[in-house]
Amino acid sequence: MQPLLTIEHLTKVFPGQVALDDVSLTINAGRTHALVGQNGSGKSTLIKILAGYHQPTGESTATYFGSHGDGAPLQLGDGKAAESHGIRFVHQDLGLVDTLTTVENLALGTGFATTYGRIDWKGETNRARAALADLGFDDFDVTAPVGTLAPSQKTAVALARALRGWQEAAHLLVLDEPTASLPGADVQRLFRAIRLLKARGVAILYVSHHLDEVFEIADEVTILRDGKRITTLDVEGLDHGKLIELMVGHKVTLGTSSAQRIDDVVRLEVSGMSGGNIECLDLQLHSGEVVGVAGITGSGREHVVPLIAGHVPTTAGSVQINGIATGNYAPRETVQSGACYLAADRTAHGVFKYFSVIANTTISDVKRNTKFGRLLHRQERGEATEWIDRLRVKTAGAQAQMGTLSGGNQQKVLFARGLRLKPTVIMLDEPTRGIDVGAKEEIHTLIDEAAAAGAAVLMVSTDTDEIVRTANRVIIMREGRIAAELVGSDITVEKIERAQSQSGLEPVTSSNSKDAAL
Repeated sequence: MQPLLTIEHLTKVFPGQVALDDVSLTINAGRTHALVGQNGSGKSTLIKILAGYHQPTGESTATYFGSHGDGAPLQLGDGKAAESHGIRFVHQDLGLVDTLTTVENLALGTGFATTYGRIDWKGETNRARAALADLGFDDFDVTAPVGTLAPSQKTAVALARALRGWQEAAHLLVLDEPTASLPGADVQRLFRAIRLLKARGVAILYVSHHLDEVFEIADEVTILRDGKRITTLDVEGLDHGKLIELMVGHKVTLGTSSAQRIDDVVRLEVSGMSGGNIECLDLQLHSGEVVGVAGITGSGREHVVPLIAGHVPTTAGSVQINGIATGNYAPRETVQSGACYLAADRTAHGVFKYFSVIANTTISDVKRNTKFGRLLHRQERGEATEWIDRLRVKTAGAQAQMGTLSGGNQQKVLFARGLRLKPTVIMLDEPTRGIDVGAKEEIHTLIDEAAAAGAAVLMVSTDTDEIVRTANRVIIMREGRIAAELVGSDITVEKIERAQSQSGLEPVTSSNSKDAAL
């Protein structure tokens, strides 16, 4: 195996936190190298140093080996140096400009092709369509603003932009949680693209919390824990249990969904709702029920929670929460009726990155920590600290800026923001995206506890295993409608994925009532 990049003695210290502690890493040409670890283990920091976003602390060295095997120093913390060596990135937050089109986003960094001093829009549009089609994504309008696209489509745009202009020589593609919002079929599209790149000698540094993906696509895996490199191993011969133990530092017992007592109280009722990719949705959730929503991209799955929560406008239909009708495109009324909503894109629709962890936790209801119109800072800090401890949020302190937390720890804070309202309806859109296996199980336990306390939980997820773990009823979306429903022993990964991929609508397989889940 020919090394493409070696990194030695990499350290990064933030105020009050050692993010990376003397980490060394070798990435080989034509191989997929997975980088795994719990939230806050240092994965994203390493990638941001390689990309030039952060500077390393102290002395560290990196050597880049070109297509002829000649080693040359690579300046860590220098984005231009990484780019000149052909190292490209798809970051967890994608780095797209939502107000620009796919065509315009692809041109960022490389510029537009011109004819007689004018932008060749027709040529640029055709090149954009071809770049996405090469990755297996040819199902959306490249002239529409990126902000209107589904999460999986945004991931495709970011990947196509990273690959734009590549030659046949060996390069390194860094993918940070690339499948966080992708259902199974789209994940396989991405994997096909990765395998094509590997065949051309391209190395892949692959960061993911989905360990199944590591075993499917990776050749080697490096485990980080608390900023230290624990070990690097060949994936062949490694099993899930051992990998999880190396990540966490101890054995983790994964739970199963506990049977909840579902009563007659209707917490959420949706009638004739349409909007986005939804043609017509009728749905009831009862107290104590966890309903999972699955479907391929474009099926309507991605718009179920935003429409119900009032995050995006509907074109028809009604929503009642605890018997209270909520207005169209009215998220404030949704919260006032006893619901909370966790958005799929935490960066755009949840995180105030320059605010403190305290403010991000308590902003959902500031008044409870006020007296005579004045904010009681000690009381607010105490409540936030309580949630930080309960959800095991890894942070330098409650006063730390939200943007300094890892993606998974940010997600925990957003979860705390909703749960502190003691909601009776909880709507979750990709609730554990970017969260490690240990923290994911903690979130799943919180969902179990909320349902046991009488809340109704609606959870949309592209993680089929997560739906099987948490839900006692699953609805499958196809062509903007509920095409199938699974309950009890029918809730399996195989049946969910088969129902998602079938073409055409068919009768719902079980009653859309609480009796089906009992």
